[in-house]
Amino acid sequence: MAITIDVKNPNLRPKTAHAGPKAVAEKLSRMTHLFGKRIKPGEVIFFTSQLSLMLETGTPLKSALEAIRNQTKNAEFKAVIDVMLQDVEGGHQLSEAMSRHPRVFNRVFLSMVKAGETGGFLDEMLNRLVEMQEKRQTLLTQIRSALTYPIFLCILGFVVVLFVLVGVLPKFTAFFEGKEQILPLSTRCLMALSSSLQGYWWVYLIGCTTLSIGLKLFKDSNQGQTLIDWSLIKLPIVSGLSNKINTCSMLRTLGHLMDSAVPILQALDATRETIKNIYFRRFIKQIQDHVQKGGKFAQPFSNYQFILDSVRQMVATAEETGDLPKVMLRLAKFYDAEVDRELKNLASMIEPMALIVMGAVVGIIVSSVVLPLFKLAHALH
Repeated sequence: MAITIDVKNPNLRPKTAHAGPKAVAEKLSRMTHLFGKRIKPGEVIFFTSQLSLMLETGTPLKSALEAIRNQTKNAEFKAVIDVMLQDVEGGHQLSEAMSRHPRVFNRVFLSMVKAGETGGFLDEMLNRLVEMQEKRQTLLTQIRSALTYPIFLCILGFVVVLFVLVGVLPKFTAFFEGKEQILPLSTRCLMALSSSLQGYWWVYLIGCTTLSIGLKLFKDSNQGQTLIDWSLIKLPIVSGLSNKINTCSMLRTLGHLMDSAVPILQALDATRETIKNIYFRRFIKQIQDHVQKGGKFAQPFSNYQFILDSVRQMVATAEETGDLPKVMLRLAKFYDAEVDRELKNLASMIEPMALIVMGAVVGIIVSSVVLPLFKLAHALH
């Protein structure tokens, strides 16, 4: 049953935990947690871009939020904006209204919005946030694009192999029966595997399901995530690219926060939450502890083995000259181009390698079926 609340008269508010916007925000957060995050990053980018444009043209914040809410098609995001609108109408700042929706607006977002409100340049901060979000989405798109084709080939190869083992090879079993001594080792292995798949397919199904669940649980565990993060920064093929991506993300976020006059310890704390790799998060924590004790910001960079030499030198020089935010943003822009080029090179190397591997697998299977036929025909003659 709906309850009508008079916002202007606080005495008429029900004394329940569900009456105010805060309770509604908490309920929305719990729903998002239970049913998954339905608000896409692209929708947040569009919201931020629209809000920035409206504020830049002089539209009042309340009117801007109302207009965006009415244009939003996502019901859950519309409900979030509606609660934010109620908070703003109640006298709260935009950053405070956003803070009640941590699954939509992270700490970097909130810190920059708060800095923009304090300095009176909120529209500029929102533009920077749009730039940061678009850079992140572009990077994710590039990574997906580089991996999509190899993954597709792997799935296609698996289907082809399974089809040959289950649908094609059994038809030759009767023909090969009793002549195993003249068959190649690869043919005998494939025949044994085919017979096993037909007779004990349920064992393979249970085994694959159990393995998938086990890998998912291991990946989500602290030990599994630590191993994955260690591999990304240590393995020869991916470590260089992974370290550049993490360094670039860290420098860009820190540069924007510090350039927005966010205190350095608060900027480091917010940046740490945006970094996925546990080793880079520990590095940022080291910087926090070092700065908190009165040390120089650049000192931990010289002792961290996964930071590029050019970054160490330029951060140290920038701290001496007082241009730290500007230099970090310039470094982030430079390594953006580096990451883009390396992702394209990686994709250009993976695609032919995947084709070669798939061709080799299919070739082995075909030769294991066709060559014995010629051998048997020769033996009969």
